[in-house]
Order: sequence, then C-alpha cells, then structure tokens
Amino acid sequence: MTDVATALPSAVPESEKPSTPTIVPVTPIPTALSLSPASVGSDPEVLAQEQQTGKKLGLFTEALPESKPEPETPLNPDQQAKYAEILAWAQALGPIPVSSEKAATTREIDEEEKMWLTRECFLRYLRATKWNTADVKKRLEATLIWRREYGVLDHTPEYIESENQTGKQYVLGFDRNGRPCLYLNPAKQNTEKSPRQIQHLVFMIERVIDLMGPGQDTLALLVDFAASTTTSNPNIAQGRQVLNILQGHYPERLGRSLVTNRKSPSAWQQVAIPLLINK
Repeated sequence: MTDVATALPSAVPESEKPSTPTIVPVTPIPTALSLSPASVGSDPEVLAQEQQTGKKLGLFTEALPESKPEPETPLNPDQQAKYAEILAWAQALGPIPVSSEKAATTREIDEEEKMWLTRECFLRYLRATKWNTADVKKRLEATLIWRREYGVLDHTPEYIESENQTGKQYVLGFDRNGRPCLYLNPAKQNTEKSPRQIQHLVFMIERVIDLMGPGQDTLALLVDFAASTTTSNPNIAQGRQVLNILQGHYPERLGRSLVTNRKSPSAWQQVAIPLLINK
C-alpha cells in the first residue's frame, strides 16, 4: 500500500503497514505451486522456535523471495492526472449513506474505509472503467456503501465457521508471482443454499487480500470440480450474485485462474468461471 486517499496528504510508510493475519492450511499441500518450505501445523516445537526467532515457521504467511509481482507499468501523463483527480475527490469525500435504501442515514468515512482507499484501489477501478473518472467516483462510493450494508467486517470467523468445516474453500500458498491462492472445492459443500454461502466467499476473498504482499493486489483462483454435482455446485442465482459482487466491488482482483476436472457445465461454470477467466 503506497498512500491512503482520505488520510492527510502524507503517505503511510510501508513499515507501518498492518501485519497480515495467517491462515491455517486445512488440506494437503499442492506440489505444483511455489510454496514456502516451512512445515505445516501447530507443532509445539515449531511454535517455541517461532517465539524465539520472531518468525512464522509453520504457516505459509509469505511468498518465496523469488516469487515477485510483475513490475507496475508507469502511468502516462493523462493517467497520472486522472489518478490525481480521484485522489483529490476521495480526500474531500464527505458523509455517505450507510445503505442503498432511499433516505438512508449517512456517516463520515471511518479509519478502516480510509485504509481501503489506497492508490492501488484507485488504479484498479480506473483500469476497470477504462480510466473514466466519473464512473470511478460512482463505483468507489457504491462499494463503500455496499461494504457497510453487506457487513463485510461483521462476518467474523465464528459466523463463517459452519460454512467451512469441510474445507470447501481455503487459502494456501502463493503462485510464482507472489499471488496468494484461493482454492474452491464445490464437492465439499456442506450446507443448504443460503446468503451465508456467498458471505463465506466474500470472507475468504478478504482474507486473501490480507495476505497480499507489497506490490501485489491480485489473487490466484483454483477451482476443482472433481466429484462435484449439480446439488453441490452453486445455482444460477448464486452465480449471478457472486458475479455482481466481484464485478462491482472487487474489480481487477483476479490475476490468475485455474479450473480442473471440468465436466458437464454447471450453473457456476456457465455464469461465473468464463467471466473470471476473461477478467
């Protein structure tokens, strides 16, 4: 993260960037990815060594040193001017609604929302809108309102726990460009279709974002359809809801995708996967 739009003009130093949470692996380690060589688990000896060295040895908390993001393409003068316009707009942003309902109450941008409004965030929205600053302003405000209304920060691990008891989604390792990897395994679906299933995906995307290192703001998505069925796969309505969330509020986040064991097209495959791959 390089600067925070709604804070004072001074940038947030990298040394002050909040530490990222760790995710405990819940499945066997894939061998085809560039993973940290550290052992997995919570062995007492490993934990004791971590306390002595101050380093995380038992979890995949960072990419290998050689796994680096692709260099950022420098902005041309026109792009730099449009970025500056969005930065100035965000710094002057006043109270916004707490929901999308008409006549909804408003409140000021809080510290978490200020931290969300980064240079990288602005550039993602600018690229997604083909550098249309009017659209960027509308979409950024719409996402801020959505995050409040959807309750992104209210989806705690305890609330989500029931959805992931079978490990149908998990975060583990990094690809060769340092992207944290999110795995989806629809065959391990363990709950009836409900809003919490979508909230679970949003929760996992947020955790992947937490693990993104400096210079990296995209993720690697791996979907395994082995043993999945029509019952276990999301339906059309869920697929469209996921697409609306990803398109509207997580633009330019997918850096790499891999779909394995694909069989007859399911609702999820027909609606979501082609769009994700082509983003």
